[in-house]
Amino acid sequence: MKGIMAFAFFLLFLAGITLVVLQGKEMARQHMPGGGAGMTGITWRPTVVGTEEIPDDSGIFVLFAVDGSINGNGGCNSFSGSLEKTDDGIAVGELGSSRMACPDAIMDREMAFMQALQNTVHFELGDNRLQLTNDAGVMIAELVSAD
Repeated sequence: MKGIMAFAFFLLFLAGITLVVLQGKEMARQHMPGGGAGMTGITWRPTVVGTEEIPDDSGIFVLFAVDGSINGNGGCNSFSGSLEKTDDGIAVGELGSSRMACPDAIMDREMAFMQALQNTVHFELGDNRLQLTNDAGVMIAELVSAD
C-alpha cells in the first residue's frame, strides 16, 4: 500500500512540474511576438538606424530573450528593458541604461538606436534580417544576426 501511495504522489509531483513548465512557456509566448519565433535568443546588430548606416564595428547590439526581456549595448552604454506583444504588434517598454559618456557621434548613434527600439510597433523577419517599423509602417531600423 505504501508503494502505491508513493507512486501516486510521484505522479502528482510530475504532473505539477509539467504544468509549471507549460505555464512558463505560455507566459513567454504571451510576452513575445509570434511566440518569439525567429527573433529571440539571437544577438542582432543594426546595419541601419533611421537613414544612417551603422558600421560593423560600432559595438551596438540587442538580444531579445524568450522571457520578454531586452538586453544590449548602444555602442557606449549597456541597456535593458522589456518587449511585449500587443493587439497591434509589439511594444518596447522603457529602456534603462548605464550612464557612461562617450564622444558625441557615438552618443548620438546610441540615442537614435534606443529611440528606434522604443518606437518599434512591428517587425519583419527574413534572410537573417530583422526590420523594425513604427506605427506609420516606416522602417526605423534594420538589423542582422550577429551570431
